[in-house]
Amino acid sequence: MNHFNKISRSILGLLALGVMITSCEDVIVLDPIESDTQLVIDAWIDNRNTTQTISLSQSRQYFDNTTPEPVTNANVTLTKNDGTIFIFNDNNQNGKYEWEPSTNETLGISGDHFSLEIDINGDLLTAETTMNRVPPVDSITQEFRDDEIFLDDGIYLEFFARDPQGTGDAYWIKAFKNGEFLNRASQLNIVFDAGFDSGSQLDGIIFIPPIREFINELDNDDIDTPWNPGETSKVEIHSLSINAFNFLEIARDQINNGSNGIFSLPLANTRTNITNESGGLKPLGLFNVAAVSSLEIQVE
Repeated sequence: MNHFNKISRSILGLLALGVMITSCEDVIVLDPIESDTQLVIDAWIDNRNTTQTISLSQSRQYFDNTTPEPVTNANVTLTKNDGTIFIFNDNNQNGKYEWEPSTNETLGISGDHFSLEIDINGDLLTAETTMNRVPPVDSITQEFRDDEIFLDDGIYLEFFARDPQGTGDAYWIKAFKNGEFLNRASQLNIVFDAGFDSGSQLDGIIFIPPIREFINELDNDDIDTPWNPGETSKVEIHSLSINAFNFLEIARDQINNGSNGIFSLPLANTRTNITNESGGLKPLGLFNVAAVSSLEIQVE
């Protein structure tokens, strides 16, 4: 009888503990402290004969998903090391400051150094960068693949380019399908020399296969999808400064944090190369002037 009583008391104890645990669940409502907004400078420009745009806006609060407020009262100038000055105008009063090149005109060539100045009601923001070199896209090849694990049967593409001799080159490789930029965060393809980062120590060789094959569109499970005959593929290589490469590397890791599990990074603003000469809050964003090479093919 005593043995039965002990078992009964144990069962009752476990039930009571379960009730206590479930009854201790509280709903926690986050009330984040709002911070001051900061100037966001999107100054990714290049040496193509197309309209070049520098965008200025104000940051939003963490849970605010409304459209950022544009900054429309700035003077934006770009100066090249030979003294050439480029004026960027906000003609549409939407925070997008544009410089329109004339026929065959570009900002410059690889090796040119640029200084950016942004004056907003007397506050001066500055940045400097060099347009680094970029290799040509040698070719885009296509291959029919079948009976491969995880891949549907079909045509898959690969591009070829060779990193020039000398360490420290960085690139952003952009892929386009039928004119549409493949801009998912998981498809951000940044390269250091011929590998993924400076630790790979791959210099002066053809980009490694994972980089070359990263021009195929990904499905929702981040698996390559095949191409159809008649579709167009375009590959662009944009040169990056080291600051720009680090910026994109951190941004990519932050955006993909949800899939990193226990290795997720603490949320933080990415580092900028733009200085507020007047003091006060540091701006967000980055300044990079890229040299660009490209190649486009039609899938057969």
